[in-house]
Amino acid sequence: MPYSTKSIFVGISVGVCTVLGTFLLRKWLQRYEQDTENRTQAPNNGKKTEKARRTTGAPTVDFYKLAPAVSVRNPQLSVLLKFLNEKSAFKAQQEQLRDSGCLTNVNKVLWNTSNPAIKSICFKILANIATNPDMLKDFIKPIVPLVFDTITKDQEDTDVLPNVLNLLVNITSHDECIMCEYNLRAIPQILSLYTPQINYQYDIVLSSLKILINMTCQEMVFDLTLVYMAMIHLLHGCRNNAILLRVLTLLRNILTSKSLKHDYKFDDELMRGIGTVLSCNEDKDCLDIANQIYRLISDNS
Repeated sequence: MPYSTKSIFVGISVGVCTVLGTFLLRKWLQRYEQDTENRTQAPNNGKKTEKARRTTGAPTVDFYKLAPAVSVRNPQLSVLLKFLNEKSAFKAQQEQLRDSGCLTNVNKVLWNTSNPAIKSICFKILANIATNPDMLKDFIKPIVPLVFDTITKDQEDTDVLPNVLNLLVNITSHDECIMCEYNLRAIPQILSLYTPQINYQYDIVLSSLKILINMTCQEMVFDLTLVYMAMIHLLHGCRNNAILLRVLTLLRNILTSKSLKHDYKFDDELMRGIGTVLSCNEDKDCLDIANQIYRLISDNS
């Protein structure tokens, strides 16, 4: 076929595709505008209209088929774990993950991998699972030694540590904590280590404070000296209300604790920090707790 004929043929083909695509797009836009107009013209009688039911639902996930793929031998393990992490946030699917064997295999992966990224995602999944008290004994308690190793030996691993601390926040939030104070003895060290780096490691500091608050609710004992020094630093230098609220709550819990013995040598610095909060902060919750602490320390001076 001559070159000119080829060019004409190609040009006609492109033209036809373009016209057809434009026609289909125009039809879709007309239908969309019509649907929009119908919704706009629908009578509004003060009641909320129900959303249109979906004609097609999301495909059902067969976790039983996925379970064998949760293995360190799977080259796409990271992608699969991210998917499971999304599903593990919902209680109904937590049960499916449990029954299918996916959670058992997540624990096996955690024990057998040295990859920080894989560890991190596994701990994320288990942090979600730890919100469910029915799952603690079978799936969280077995990995306590790994959690202990991470918070004692890998304190500077900022890839894995935040997810481990989130897991501990959820574990310690239950009335019956599956970890003893010995397993958590490194938390004051972590708080002390990362408090000066709060601008870069905000999540680590916040989670550490939450864990310590939960520990005081469980009447657990921990090293107060490191905690006092971190709290004084934060009271004077931190303006983030989420952090300050936890610092103040933790200090109040320590002052009213039956198992922790308050060290009065820190009172002067603590009172100056409380004064900074009272003079510079406008958050009602922070101010209420700061006033409570002020009275508690003043009454014992």
